[in-house]
Amino acid sequence: MALNIRRSMQEDGLKRIKSFPFMETAIALVVVIVLAALFIDSRQMPQRGTPRLAQSGGSSAIEFDGITVNPVIAKEFNLPVVAGVLVNNVPKGAARRLIDIRRGDVILKYNNVDIQSASHLAFLMSQNKPGDKVTFVIMRNGGKLTMSERLPMNAGVDLFGPSGRNILVVLVIVAITFAMLFLNLFNRTVCVTLGAVLMLLAGTAFGFYNQTEAFDAIHMSPIFIFMGMSIFTIFLEDLRVFEFCAKKIVVMFKANTMKVVFALCVVTAVASAFVNNISIILVVIPITIYVARGLNFDPIPVIVSELISSVIGGNMTPVGDFSNMLMASSAGLSFLDFLIVMGPICAILLGVFLWFMWYTEFRHKEKHRSIKLEKAFLAQVEDELSAMKMDWPRIKRVLIVLGCVLVAFLVLPFFKVRLAPIALGGGFLLLALENHKAREVIKKISLTDMLFFIALFLIVGGALYSGLLKVVSDTLVTLSMGNKILYPILLMLTMAIFTALMNAGPATAFLVPIVMHSGFADFTDVVWWALNLGSIAGACACISGASAGVVSQTLVEEMGKDLKNKEGLSFASYSRRGIPFAIVVLVLASFYIIFLSLLP
Repeated sequence: MALNIRRSMQEDGLKRIKSFPFMETAIALVVVIVLAALFIDSRQMPQRGTPRLAQSGGSSAIEFDGITVNPVIAKEFNLPVVAGVLVNNVPKGAARRLIDIRRGDVILKYNNVDIQSASHLAFLMSQNKPGDKVTFVIMRNGGKLTMSERLPMNAGVDLFGPSGRNILVVLVIVAITFAMLFLNLFNRTVCVTLGAVLMLLAGTAFGFYNQTEAFDAIHMSPIFIFMGMSIFTIFLEDLRVFEFCAKKIVVMFKANTMKVVFALCVVTAVASAFVNNISIILVVIPITIYVARGLNFDPIPVIVSELISSVIGGNMTPVGDFSNMLMASSAGLSFLDFLIVMGPICAILLGVFLWFMWYTEFRHKEKHRSIKLEKAFLAQVEDELSAMKMDWPRIKRVLIVLGCVLVAFLVLPFFKVRLAPIALGGGFLLLALENHKAREVIKKISLTDMLFFIALFLIVGGALYSGLLKVVSDTLVTLSMGNKILYPILLMLTMAIFTALMNAGPATAFLVPIVMHSGFADFTDVVWWALNLGSIAGACACISGASAGVVSQTLVEEMGKDLKNKEGLSFASYSRRGIPFAIVVLVLASFYIIFLSLLP
């Protein structure tokens, strides 16, 4: 089945390319951009800088990444005026630092001159010559410090800012990579890996990205969480737990079509919160198609409802979706943080969405129910349930270990234990208890998905080191005017657009470094919840934004050819239902962000 799905997706991508009327123009445009990137002198491009003063030789340096102080930062540090530069990052690697500048310091003066902005500080630092004495006045932990040092005679000034040429190269590589993904030209792991190789080659050629920086760009924590939770999913699938629960739902609600549909949506949302939502959808869609055949209804509105329910449910916890795994590991957010903050709003969104689908789709179909058909299908399901042979001792063992992992997610963060070792430890503990199945389960763990995420991190690393992400970050901060409420709302809208265009995982991978370098992430967690809410809106608006969207399309095409539906699970059929609700999500989420921002 998986092989057929991949082959169908690739054939669909080739059809799209052949039917694209402007492909020749697009290829010519890419060639022009690449040639321009190769021959434009980056020294003639505008440089936007974060100060970096470094020696041209030797082992000492003054090196840091600075952000202009905005009203939010000024308030957090109790500064008398909105001025100065926040030290957001101090790169590692220098053997000795001339000045003990640390992350979180606010530079108020340089050589007795009040600092107005990061660009102003960069200009002042560029005026020094080897042998000059430099003095910094710094605010640290509420107190002022004055630090002075004489620059060595072999020191030189290097203003580190984004190169226009490098940014152009990165934009071309990112555009090519995501064009291949959108068109389904190849397997998605192949597309992203090709993009990562191009990024490494370009970074080495133009000097903005090397192998060491590439390894630093790979985040293993979310990959370990994904690996550990996948083990539980594989066991539950093999033991037919999801199929058993679905048939139990049909029996519980006497095969009442509407009750079964809404119950499947709720179960999908809840299960997606605790198990990866892609795995849940791949199990739920075949069950939905099975029920649709039995009750003779169009499964497309139901599958759209389940997809959006899985998006909402998956965003309740840090283990429901890879984008949440990345956010949690980057920001140090716990399982309890997600439940407390995202649980209420996701429950509200799920309730609103199910009412929306009932009002717009399902209430009109209640009249067409066939009691006779429902009774016949109920009898069929009851017979199948009685014939199912369930291995209850093994099922209980899996559920007990999974329950222990979920409890550990709530308790162990208080002892400074992160999510990754808990998920990975729980998964491999289950493999130890089920040792006779270990080899088979390990083979089923999606190593291609892990390679996909590693390659994605390599691409994002290139965008970070080229300066592209900092330009985007500065633009968002400028547009928000430093307002602690407007910034997360703009961030949410940006995330929604990125998610709709490129999927929640890649969008999060690109925006997390932007948030980390904005300065806001040090003072409020609202920015992370804004990203989360934006990913929900984007995934609701476009099927390409949902983690399981494209796979679901192919699965429906493979399994539902004989079903009662006219439009299929297309971009249009999904967005027609999803875009109105995405607007509702953005409105409700904006009020929720304002509420969170005003909390003490």
